[in-house]
Amino acid sequence: MIWLYATISISISIWVVLGSYVFSEVKKTYQRNGVFTSRLLNLWFVMWGIYHLAVILSSLYGVWLIPVDKAPALTGGLVLIAAGMIILAAGMIEFRSLRRSCGQDTSQLITTGIYQWSRNPQFMGCLLYLLGISLMGRSGLAFVLTGAASLVIYWYTVRLAEPYLERLYGDEYRSYRSRTARWVGTPKKEEGGTALGD
Repeated sequence: MIWLYATISISISIWVVLGSYVFSEVKKTYQRNGVFTSRLLNLWFVMWGIYHLAVILSSLYGVWLIPVDKAPALTGGLVLIAAGMIILAAGMIEFRSLRRSCGQDTSQLITTGIYQWSRNPQFMGCLLYLLGISLMGRSGLAFVLTGAASLVIYWYTVRLAEPYLERLYGDEYRSYRSRTARWVGTPKKEEGGTALGD
């Protein structure tokens, strides 16, 4: 199984190195209130594709197998994967444009559909299906990698994306942020209540 650990190690290393570059470029793009270039977007997808390879291999081969019964793990994993894919798809569909969904068209702030319940449904969906894959494989390493991705997504959302959106859309985004949870929650009036994930 040397090939497995070598492949996972190389994938993680590439993810970290490429991610450092991609996020520094994203930061520069956001600081000048720009949009993602096709090159940056392609690197983003390659970065996350390489990361997914490590998670999937870890799960397929049960790397750092955790003591969970196989049947409940499979059932729970499938439920999480299905929920994640539905949430991810709902977020992408609401944009009604691949360019808008990928950050290449910022002409409109999307606040309808699933975006009334979450400011980041695509990330939520992604994390849910990654948890599902990790659970199905009962892989401790896959869970660690999913935890790392959660931290990266949180850092990206809070430190880069939200300040950018506030600069780009101003009061419209601040109003939206005040009534919609970052991750998940019921829509609220701006004056009262809180939503999970603020």
